[in-house]
Amino acid sequence: MALPPNATDSPLSNPLAGAIPKLPALDNSYGAMLLGTSFGLMLYGLTLHQTYRYFRLYPRDLALFKGFVVSIVTMETLHTVIWMIACYHFLITDYFNATSLLTGHWTVKLNVAVTGVANLLCQLFYARRVFLLGPKSRWVVAIAAGTMTACLGFDIGATVEAFKLSLAQFPRFSWLVSAAYGCAVVTDVLLTGALIRVLLRSRTGFKRTDSTLDMLIVYSVNTGLLTSITGLLVFVFALILPGNYIYAGISIVNAKLYANSVLAVLNSRRSLSSSTRVVDDFEMYPTTSSRAQRSQAATVDTWHCNGPQVSVSLHPTIAAVKVPAAPDFARASASSEEKDSQRKTDLMDIASAV
Repeated sequence: MALPPNATDSPLSNPLAGAIPKLPALDNSYGAMLLGTSFGLMLYGLTLHQTYRYFRLYPRDLALFKGFVVSIVTMETLHTVIWMIACYHFLITDYFNATSLLTGHWTVKLNVAVTGVANLLCQLFYARRVFLLGPKSRWVVAIAAGTMTACLGFDIGATVEAFKLSLAQFPRFSWLVSAAYGCAVVTDVLLTGALIRVLLRSRTGFKRTDSTLDMLIVYSVNTGLLTSITGLLVFVFALILPGNYIYAGISIVNAKLYANSVLAVLNSRRSLSSSTRVVDDFEMYPTTSSRAQRSQAATVDTWHCNGPQVSVSLHPTIAAVKVPAAPDFARASASSEEKDSQRKTDLMDIASAV
């Protein structure tokens, strides 16, 4: 029989009313974790795509760089699996168990250290790139090494405290997580700023070289912008809202952005070092990362400048080059263009850190 419009439910009309306990709001805890894991899974798919693309396009890279890429993918896979286990535990295994919010789970506690190690690998890549710029930039790398060490120390400290305490007590130590991401943001700003400073001071007055430098500057800013923004958000939310998982959800996205930014830099070397537009597709022809071949190609291109044509005959073992006499102004122009081309090649090598 239907109840009157103004009637209210009673315990007799709803026998399950007292059987199911009322749960607290889960938007800022399980909700933030679920959203962060969902976005993280999408970015993890992009990580796998970039990894496949790297091994497809650069099969002749040094074993050091291949091992580095494998290490990044391994840490990102572990990071993703841990958060998937955490979501399954809180949302399936401990469903309706409100006390699990207070006790926590080993996955959430361990993930602080896993995220710290994954981010450290990516920051080491950027630090090496700045180190290759020369002695004048290595003091920045020394400062960045200190901030990276401090970041890892804060992550380890937060992990130890998380295992010693329950999540209800951990907000007292959430400043450790905030400090770790604060150090990470400082590291990103230092390394990106040093790279941009060197590129700005490397202008030569040649339109081709300066346009390449402008492209590298914009690319350097873009690759570090998203990681800095998300890292700053984690820093803020861990301070002002330490009792929920909002900062944890953002940290998942931050870790995935770090990995994808590094892989994007590695995969963009061909398009950055080419003077023509390169089609961004799986079926791009395999290339070699040999600097000698790129330098030789740049030199051969320089020989075809405005002036007498050059006769070049190559042999598998001997390359005989015959250059006829040319006026002094043509030689000066060729020498200037060759220096410009060589400088461009060197800048590409440094910027790509390979």
